[in-house]
Amino acid sequence: MKKIVLCIALCGLTTVATSFKSSSSQIVEVKGEICFKIKNDTGGSVTLHTGKGTAPMTSGSVKEFCIEEGKTLHYAEKGQKGKVILTASAKKHSGKTFKLSEL
Repeated sequence: MKKIVLCIALCGLTTVATSFKSSSSQIVEVKGEICFKIKNDTGGSVTLHTGKGTAPMTSGSVKEFCIEEGKTLHYAEKGQKGKVILTASAKKHSGKTFKLSEL
Protein backbone atom coordinates (compact mmCIF):
# COMPACT_ATOMS: atom_id res chain seq x y z
CA MET A 1 0.00 0.00 0.00
CA LYS A 2 2.85 2.38 0.84
CA LYS A 3 4.43 1.74 -2.55
CA ILE A 4 1.19 2.62 -4.37
CA VAL A 5 0.76 5.89 -2.45
CA LEU A 6 4.42 6.79 -3.06
CA CYS A 7 4.08 6.01 -6.77
CA ILE A 8 0.95 8.17 -7.09
CA ALA A 9 2.66 11.04 -5.25
CA LEU A 10 5.74 10.85 -7.52
CA CYS A 11 3.59 10.73 -10.66
CA GLY A 12 1.67 13.79 -9.48
CA LEU A 13 4.88 15.74 -8.75
CA THR A 14 6.32 14.79 -12.13
CA THR A 15 3.17 15.98 -13.90
CA VAL A 16 3.18 19.30 -12.03
CA ALA A 17 6.89 19.88 -12.70
CA THR A 18 6.50 19.05 -16.40
CA SER A 19 3.50 21.32 -16.87
CA PHE A 20 5.25 24.18 -15.06
CA LYS A 21 8.31 23.85 -17.27
CA SER A 22 6.17 23.81 -20.42
CA SER A 23 4.17 26.87 -19.46
CA SER A 24 7.26 28.92 -18.53
CA SER A 25 8.88 28.03 -21.87
CA GLN A 26 5.77 29.14 -23.71
CA ILE A 27 5.81 32.54 -21.98
CA VAL A 28 9.35 33.22 -23.21
CA GLU A 29 8.46 32.12 -26.73
CA VAL A 30 5.32 34.26 -26.83
CA LYS A 31 7.15 37.39 -25.74
CA GLY A 32 9.96 36.74 -28.23
CA GLU A 33 12.30 38.99 -26.27
CA ILE A 34 16.05 38.70 -26.46
CA CYS A 35 17.99 39.68 -23.36
CA PHE A 36 21.59 40.86 -23.45
CA LYS A 37 23.85 43.24 -21.52
CA ILE A 38 25.71 46.32 -22.63
CA LYS A 39 28.69 47.80 -20.80
CA ASN A 40 29.27 51.54 -21.25
CA ASP A 41 33.02 51.65 -21.80
CA THR A 42 32.95 54.95 -23.70
CA GLY A 43 34.18 57.08 -20.80
CA GLY A 44 31.06 59.26 -20.75
CA SER A 45 27.39 59.04 -19.91
CA VAL A 46 24.97 58.05 -22.67
CA THR A 47 21.25 57.44 -22.96
CA LEU A 48 19.86 54.60 -25.03
CA HIS A 49 16.36 54.33 -26.51
CA THR A 50 14.80 50.86 -26.31
CA GLY A 51 11.65 51.58 -28.29
CA LYS A 52 9.65 51.57 -25.06
CA GLY A 53 11.61 54.32 -23.33
CA THR A 54 15.06 55.61 -22.52
CA ALA A 55 17.81 54.08 -20.38
CA PRO A 56 20.58 56.34 -19.07
CA MET A 57 23.99 54.71 -18.61
CA THR A 58 26.85 56.25 -16.68
CA SER A 59 30.45 55.51 -17.59
CA GLY A 60 31.44 51.96 -16.63
CA SER A 61 27.89 50.80 -15.95
CA VAL A 62 26.41 47.53 -17.23
CA LYS A 63 22.72 47.32 -18.05
CA GLU A 64 20.54 44.43 -19.24
CA PHE A 65 18.17 45.02 -22.13
CA CYS A 66 15.32 42.76 -23.21
CA ILE A 67 13.81 43.67 -26.56
CA GLU A 68 11.84 41.78 -29.18
CA GLU A 69 13.72 40.05 -31.95
CA GLY A 70 14.07 42.31 -34.98
CA LYS A 71 13.55 45.52 -32.97
CA THR A 72 16.31 48.10 -32.75
CA LEU A 73 18.24 49.74 -29.93
CA HIS A 74 19.20 53.37 -30.54
CA TYR A 75 21.17 56.17 -28.95
CA ALA A 76 18.71 58.65 -27.47
CA GLU A 77 18.93 62.25 -28.64
CA LYS A 78 16.78 64.59 -26.55
CA GLY A 79 14.48 61.69 -25.64
CA GLN A 80 14.00 60.61 -29.26
CA LYS A 81 15.54 57.77 -31.25
CA GLY A 82 18.93 58.61 -32.69
CA LYS A 83 21.57 56.47 -34.39
CA VAL A 84 20.85 52.71 -34.45
CA ILE A 85 23.17 50.69 -32.22
CA LEU A 86 21.91 47.20 -33.07
CA THR A 87 18.99 45.17 -34.35
CA ALA A 88 18.16 42.35 -31.91
CA SER A 89 18.96 38.86 -33.13
CA ALA A 90 18.70 35.74 -30.96
CA LYS A 91 21.73 34.14 -32.64
CA LYS A 92 23.97 37.19 -32.22
CA HIS A 93 22.83 38.77 -28.95
CA SER A 94 20.92 36.43 -26.62
CA GLY A 95 22.59 36.13 -23.21
CA LYS A 96 25.79 37.94 -24.21
CA THR A 97 27.51 41.07 -22.90
CA PHE A 98 28.71 43.73 -25.35
CA LYS A 99 30.93 46.79 -25.03
CA LEU A 100 29.13 49.91 -26.23
CA SER A 101 32.27 51.14 -27.99
CA GLU A 102 32.27 48.03 -30.21
CA LEU A 103 28.63 48.29 -31.34
